[in-house]
Amino acid sequence: MRRYILSFFMILIHVVYASVYLNTARIAYFNEQDYARARRACLTGIEQGEIDFELYAILAGCEIAYGNWGKAANALFEAIKVDSAKTFEWMDKKGGGLKYYHQAFYFSARALFLENENEEALERIDYARFLHGSDINTVILRGAILYKLGKIEEANREYSNVLAIDPRNPDVHFLIGKALFEIDEFDSSLVYFNNALDFYNPRYERTLYVLFQNASESNIDIAMEILALWRDRKIHELDQILKAELALDNGLIAHSETISKLDRTATDLARAYYYAGLSYYHIKEDSLALDNLRACLKLKSDDTDALFYAGEILVKFKAYDQAVVYLDKAAHLNPDDQYAWFYLGVCYTKLKEYDKAIGVYEKMLGSNPERIDVLTNLAYLYSELGAYVKSNEYLRKAELIQKKPQ
Repeated sequence: MRRYILSFFMILIHVVYASVYLNTARIAYFNEQDYARARRACLTGIEQGEIDFELYAILAGCEIAYGNWGKAANALFEAIKVDSAKTFEWMDKKGGGLKYYHQAFYFSARALFLENENEEALERIDYARFLHGSDINTVILRGAILYKLGKIEEANREYSNVLAIDPRNPDVHFLIGKALFEIDEFDSSLVYFNNALDFYNPRYERTLYVLFQNASESNIDIAMEILALWRDRKIHELDQILKAELALDNGLIAHSETISKLDRTATDLARAYYYAGLSYYHIKEDSLALDNLRACLKLKSDDTDALFYAGEILVKFKAYDQAVVYLDKAAHLNPDDQYAWFYLGVCYTKLKEYDKAIGVYEKMLGSNPERIDVLTNLAYLYSELGAYVKSNEYLRKAELIQKKPQ
């Protein structure tokens, strides 16, 4: 009898302790928003053997707060195993809403998708869709995952369903294009990027029309100057241009929202041109790629990736004098881009501007003194200048590096 009483007493103690962990987690999570303390309480309770859906659900909420999407999704799976009905009810009524918990499944599915863990990604995106089925990004990601799994018809149905809701929405076309781009379906992605451009352009043109309402015609150079000043927050100079060049008497005070909209539409349009350009680049349509990359750079002149790819294509075309303009800007905007510096050195060499090429390559050696291609290029350049001692010095360095055991 004493043994049974003792066993009952131990069970009671266990329940009391588990209740303490859960109550601590509840207080920290709901009342104090102290996610670290709430997480510790949940983990301790779970380690002590407590099986309670709410411990896992609160743990998931804490992990979402920290952006730990995979851990959050795993905690939710454990909560669902314990009691699925109560878990979904808790998320909806107590935990902050289904949309909040949707993030765990969506972002962890995206991470798995990018790692080619597509079966698991599909499982998680299905939970995300269950929690927030109207989210366009979720439907598009699900389509991309299905594409990767070879379920093309099902993927296309997902895209058709999204477009049926708002067929002229450029953002939807762009997102579908980007999802296909990420799985190397470049031909298919182009269809959607070009659709996005067709729908983004009127938005941009309408905003330009409003901005140039008092001018005789839209001037793209002035528009780009306005955008540059807006992005650099040069308020006084921007105000002066609006008054002097566009005859907008109230200047920035009255038209800041229009310029903000111009910035948004130009950014969207530039992004679509960039991805269309890269899609053409990947299918070896270099002329079309260059056209789109240049269109991107008209709208966003400091896009270092667009600058690099435009320069690389021009190198392929042997248009070195044009390539050097893009590559020089890309390299100086992003000094860590070794590829941009290398191509810049190639351009200066082809243009017989040997001193500039040497300057580029010797700068590159500062961050990586054992680059054999740079060393041999420097040897060639000094040889062309008649500096044979210096040329041989670089050749010897390259030979010694080549002889090093790998």
